[in-house]
Amino acid sequence: MEALLLGTIQVLAATLLILVVRVLWWAFRRISTQRSDEPRHQWRGEGLPLRTLVVLGSGGHTSEMLGLIKEFNQKRYCCEFIVADTDSTSVKRVSAARPDLTQDLSRFHTVPRSREVGQSWCSSALSTAKAFLSCLSLVWRIHPQVLLVNGPGTCVPVVAAALLFELVAFRPVSLIFAESVCRVKSL
Repeated sequence: MEALLLGTIQVLAATLLILVVRVLWWAFRRISTQRSDEPRHQWRGEGLPLRTLVVLGSGGHTSEMLGLIKEFNQKRYCCEFIVADTDSTSVKRVSAARPDLTQDLSRFHTVPRSREVGQSWCSSALSTAKAFLSCLSLVWRIHPQVLLVNGPGTCVPVVAAALLFELVAFRPVSLIFAESVCRVKSL
């Protein structure tokens, strides 16, 4: 009985060690400093267009993102979009700026909003966990190669899900974070 218990403990310890080494290796590769002219990922065996997941926020975030994707070549980047389930304007704004992107509405995915404006921090933890679970399945289905975000709260669980996917599935995700002052009326 003791031998079985000792063997089980050794297997668990070895598994934990492998997991810790994997997480440390991944974290080191993710945050390592590279020269900016060196490509981080070579998409070997992957044809174009690159599967690109774009997170749209509300207000200034969507305006800024529209400026970023305005000139995107659909032959190079196949965009899928994430909007919060309570965001009623982003799809309309994309349709007005780039009608070609809204011809197939199945490319727009809704996720629960992580945090509503004015929501308490305690309830925000629960709503963010719910959004994260929704984003996990979405990221797993889409397998994005590029994740384009610009700071709305909606992007937090999406980025977390994409990084977890990268860690577990050994599939790199290029994360592009573009932030500027999105608030246009007051600070």
